[in-house]
Amino acid sequence: MIHQAIEILNAWDTHQPQFTLQTSGSTGTPTSITHSRNALQWSAESTLKTWFDHQKAPIQLCALPFNKAGGFMQLIRASVWRSPIWLGEPNSNPLESIENYVLFLPQRFEISEQNGIETNKPIPFNILPFSPALWDQFPPQLLSITPMQFVVMNNNPNSQARLQNIDTVLLGGQNISDEIEKSILNEFPNTRFIHTFGSTETASHFAGREIKPGKTHFHTTAGTSINANQNHELMVRNPTTQDQWITLSDKVEILSNTEFRWLGRTNLVINTGGVKVHIEDLENQISQLLNWPLFSFYCMGETHPKFGEQITLVTTHQNVTLEEILIELQALNPLHRPKSLRHISKIPMLPNGKIDRNVGNNA
Repeated sequence: MIHQAIEILNAWDTHQPQFTLQTSGSTGTPTSITHSRNALQWSAESTLKTWFDHQKAPIQLCALPFNKAGGFMQLIRASVWRSPIWLGEPNSNPLESIENYVLFLPQRFEISEQNGIETNKPIPFNILPFSPALWDQFPPQLLSITPMQFVVMNNNPNSQARLQNIDTVLLGGQNISDEIEKSILNEFPNTRFIHTFGSTETASHFAGREIKPGKTHFHTTAGTSINANQNHELMVRNPTTQDQWITLSDKVEILSNTEFRWLGRTNLVINTGGVKVHIEDLENQISQLLNWPLFSFYCMGETHPKFGEQITLVTTHQNVTLEEILIELQALNPLHRPKSLRHISKIPMLPNGKIDRNVGNNA
């Protein structure tokens, strides 16, 4: 982990002109996308300008993979902002074992610590192992996590207490359930949560929605233009797209030049009998009706001779039958109800905290 971070930071410090990122692969085969150094720098500066108003750059904590946009961009922000960043191995609970973190501290900071970690390549950071005193001196203020990581931390009293001391949390990677949003509003009154919106194609987030009562729309970061095509798919233009319009697999309602409401993924759709069912919307409804937490189940489409596709419910809840489930799902449109049930021991997850829907047919 440290070696990989050093490689990225050294490449940035030596003005490498281009960087290649890999998509998550949650809905298809992972692909590589290359971004220019200028585009990545713009993204980092736009984040600071939009959500921190050019104030003193926050201290970050990173527990996301560096080979994906989420973790990679945290390193780029630390370089552009010249701000400290705590780094740890990607895991489901980033605030459980804080003693395993190391601090990458810009050399402009004066420190009394003398036990820094040596590097094989020059970078403008000192690398310091965790100590309680160092954690207190440079407490993390900005945390980027996935909804799954939030759920795990919120169910751990020690991690929840640490999370409540974070100033700002960027929550991204997928949609947020009503259950998660309710937990945030009720249990974290002093922490600002921003539901971010972005893609590997745009290097990082280009919009965000501060989680507050009644706020359902996203607002773009500084310098981003948005539109929608005739299929209501989101179109984005900013320096990360080389100032060209690109179309994302997201259905939206455009509210203004800088605001939109997200309606669902266009590539997470099951077409059953000619009716298009948005998977994430359906999963949210099922979660509420069955009182099942997200990440204990998911929905997938399977080939059906008559309807084209049928909805299959895949779950870790073992002692339940399809008949029992359908009794609880009477409020759903009949065409949205699962037609088959599959039990598995563990939900397949990608390193970035998304469900790996590609393994569904092998579950």
